[in-house]
Amino acid sequence: MINIPKPGPLFNPLTSSEPLSVPELLAGPFGLIVFLPLIPVVLLLARRYPRAALLVGGLAWLLPTLRPLTTGVLLASLGVAIAWILALGALRRRERIGRGAMIALVWLGIVGLASPLWWYGQQSWYPSRLAALHNVGFAYFLLRLIAWGVDLAKSPQVPARLIDTVCWLLYPPCMRLGPVLLRDEFLERFDAWDVRRSPAWFEGTQRLGLFFLGVVGLAFVGRHVPIPLPGGGDVFSQPEAYPTARLVRAFYLVPIQIYLILWTYNELAMTLSLWVGIRVDNNFDWLPRATSVRDFWRRWHVTVGKWLRNYIYIPLGGNRRNVYLNTFAVFGFCAIWHGASWSFLAWGASQALALGVQRLWDQLRARWGWQGRPSGPLWTAVCWLLTMHYQIATIVVFADFDHLGVRLGRELLGRLVQVGG
Repeated sequence: MINIPKPGPLFNPLTSSEPLSVPELLAGPFGLIVFLPLIPVVLLLARRYPRAALLVGGLAWLLPTLRPLTTGVLLASLGVAIAWILALGALRRRERIGRGAMIALVWLGIVGLASPLWWYGQQSWYPSRLAALHNVGFAYFLLRLIAWGVDLAKSPQVPARLIDTVCWLLYPPCMRLGPVLLRDEFLERFDAWDVRRSPAWFEGTQRLGLFFLGVVGLAFVGRHVPIPLPGGGDVFSQPEAYPTARLVRAFYLVPIQIYLILWTYNELAMTLSLWVGIRVDNNFDWLPRATSVRDFWRRWHVTVGKWLRNYIYIPLGGNRRNVYLNTFAVFGFCAIWHGASWSFLAWGASQALALGVQRLWDQLRARWGWQGRPSGPLWTAVCWLLTMHYQIATIVVFADFDHLGVRLGRELLGRLVQVGG
């Protein structure tokens, strides 16, 4: 009789009393820093063998950060995915299957391949307590592979360029936490890659400076986020045991911590891609400037948002029909894409709901002739405060895997009401 392991809970580093170890950090997105000393080798080898340079550089980075077993699982998974897409492409070229059928099979195959990683938290073959789905980058491989398969279904005569495709998949600056660089975008930049031309050292240094600024910010925030009580619960599960000041700090600092992790990694990925010479796209556009939920999503995870729009929202009808259902479908997928947690689904629903409310508000303003009103610095400040606090509250929901932020929010709100009364 085969014993099928039960799905394990997702590890939440924000509520753990034991910090991540150095090997665990290297096995995650910030292990990208290990690629930095490999860049001179890549550039030197690329003068004669550009494809070999990228392949060797990617593998030389994977092995010390993931270890051989995890690297083997990753490469085997990518091999299966590539074979699936190429096989479907061959059937499509011979007109054995239609475009819609290939797109459906691409989705089913790639999502099915990734589903065990979604369902199970910690993996025995992966040297980290964090779920491999996002930490290794499988979630971003999923997006890139689906996009490649869908585009191939639309244009089946496009050359396979298998080695170049593997270079694209193993390009470190877009592997573990984005940005989402599509195959056609990478190949265009790869074809224009001239290693004899001086890399963008100055711009890369500026980005590296922002990376270190983010690291300092993370260290500061990390020191002030409330740690779990000895022998007790964390601030999400047992907020009544914490003073009000710590609850307020948790409410504001946990979302800031999540943003700084993503933004800091983005600056590191941009730095390394600039120095290699194959640029990735900026994934964050000065998020603190957002003054509406729509504006927030134009600035947060820009390349992921573009992918969601082009491969889910527009194919479902976009702004032409069923706009609200399409929005909920996009954020339903986005929530599930993050992993198996009710907190992700609640967060996704909160974003779709807010965007729906904003669309209704815009329609009412247009009907009543209020397009230019209200306006001015005061109204902009009010919109900024509402946007930031809504996103902070919903990110708390996202970050609390077990209680969806309900216990923390209820306790904090109750104390603030008592103070006000």
